[in-house]
Amino acid sequence: MQDIGFADAATIEADGKYGIFLDLSCFESIPKYKAMLIHELGHCATGCTHKVSSPLDLIEKHEYKANKWAIERYITFEDLQIAVKYGYTERWQLAEYFDMPEPFIQKVLDLYFSAQQRKMA
Repeated sequence: MQDIGFADAATIEADGKYGIFLDLSCFESIPKYKAMLIHELGHCATGCTHKVSSPLDLIEKHEYKANKWAIERYITFEDLQIAVKYGYTERWQLAEYFDMPEPFIQKVLDLYFSAQQRKMA
């Protein structure tokens, strides 16, 4: 098996069709693989793909949209509330509860709590 050369994963769009490519040797756990796969699905679902040479601000915008889509589909705010209700309040506990890596859980917390703060402002 050959690696894709420039990333652990990539989504490529051509003529309205998408391909997701994952270098399985880069994922040491199923949770990390799952997080990357749903992120890449987010690129497909939102249509947010870009050239590797795109400006950083466009790349960051597309990455944010893909992450937001993935989070809202796979760990809803209601799911997060239920986990907290059951006593899973630490990031590592939430990662184990949802079987996802801690950095993905941090993105979940950042998304939902920054949205809640904007609502309260």
